[in-house]
Amino acid sequence: MNTRPILDNMNLPLLGMSLAAILVAFFFAAAGTAYVLRRARGTVQEPKIRLWAKIGWGFFAVYVVGYMAYFYKKAEPVTIPYPFTAGDKALASGHYKEALDDYKAVVARYPNLGMAHYKLGMLLRVVKQVDGSIAELKKAIALDPNLAPADFALGSILWTRGTAMDAMPYFEKGLTLDPKSPQRPFFQQIIDRAKKEKAGLIKPGSLGRPHLSPASPGASMSGGPAPAANGPGGKTP
Repeated sequence: MNTRPILDNMNLPLLGMSLAAILVAFFFAAAGTAYVLRRARGTVQEPKIRLWAKIGWGFFAVYVVGYMAYFYKKAEPVTIPYPFTAGDKALASGHYKEALDDYKAVVARYPNLGMAHYKLGMLLRVVKQVDGSIAELKKAIALDPNLAPADFALGSILWTRGTAMDAMPYFEKGLTLDPKSPQRPFFQQIIDRAKKEKAGLIKPGSLGRPHLSPASPGASMSGGPAPAANGPGGKTP
């Protein structure tokens, strides 16, 4: 698995701010140097000032090179071993508490790894800690915008708790990322329902909406939520 510790999440704006700081420092240093040299032009101090200006710019260049090398090194993809083996094994054996502890440890070790938050979020859903599941899935999406199962999972939870309009943006994004999802018909039905809700053609929500009842842990953790939000008889309300 790869992770980019500097470029993930809030570190990207931080890197941009660092580059902006270098540009601002360069501008002020250049303007200050030009001003001092212009004032000293033709005086006996001019050669000495020029010498110190060259020394100062030399140190500035060395600092910039070192600074950028540091961030370049930090931004390189880091290969890590698959960290979920113990948690997956515990989950497969039905030991939810052990799996939960292991996934939380992975999140603490790799806080910028979207898949870690996704795994934890899905397990929290299984043990009915829905608020925690929503929070972790949102983190997973923020850290890894291409993680379609996280969008599908979050959309499914929001649909069971709210309206089709709540779920629509996540289902639409998920289908954009994974247009061949086997659950596409279900997601598309909810999207179509959301459009009708927005148009005022039907009342938001549904009395027939099912309670949150996750699929088996193995299915949920591997490929996103099964269509557990289907109504009686397998039909979507």
